[in-house]
Amino acid sequence: MTDLQDAAGSNSQQALREPAESVQAPRLDGNPAVLGLLVFATGSLLLGISLLGNVPLAVQPGSVQPIVYAGTGLGLLITTIWAASIQQTFVATILGTFAGFWFSYTAMVLGLTHNWYGIPVANIPNTLGRFLVAWDVAIFMLFLVTLRLPLVFSLILGAGTIGVALLAIAGYNTGTSTGSTFDHTGAVFVLIFAALGYYAYLSGALESVGGKGLPLGKPVVSMLSK
Repeated sequence: MTDLQDAAGSNSQQALREPAESVQAPRLDGNPAVLGLLVFATGSLLLGISLLGNVPLAVQPGSVQPIVYAGTGLGLLITTIWAASIQQTFVATILGTFAGFWFSYTAMVLGLTHNWYGIPVANIPNTLGRFLVAWDVAIFMLFLVTLRLPLVFSLILGAGTIGVALLAIAGYNTGTSTGSTFDHTGAVFVLIFAALGYYAYLSGALESVGGKGLPLGKPVVSMLSK
């Protein structure tokens, strides 16, 4: 026992004499995409259900806001910072882009509802359409890069691109039967990418607790190169 104590004391004194530079800061680690996928899928699920007519049209945009900005938007902002802090550039890009989408969606809905922007009622359809077209282009740009990632991520962004494109058409036709049809069709694709998001989340979450991840598929680029 005395020998062990002497050895421990000697090691402690040696450690104190070492230069401060040799003491490394704790390593930032983890997988921010796990949280990001979960909050992304949850917000998408709620939006898809509401677009299918689960709530009256007059209150549909406002009914999703508590989760959209306080859950999904905030959660994605946190995971964006997390991913950037561990130099996961494209993960931070995806999460940050969708954080921007959800926060700006909230700003759009609340602004139009309370007339913050002074947009005449007659111009609201074009405003919604342009808003969704701009974000659809951003999502498509992300989709192109995911062709080098496991297939599930290309499917998520691909379904997102189609879904938002359909919702853009619905936006341009707000208040018409055509708009309602495209809203419902777009909702189906929103629910598809929500389901795929939950699948990808489950794979990453299982790996984070020492389990085996789910099959995510080969990258599209690798399949085309054969």
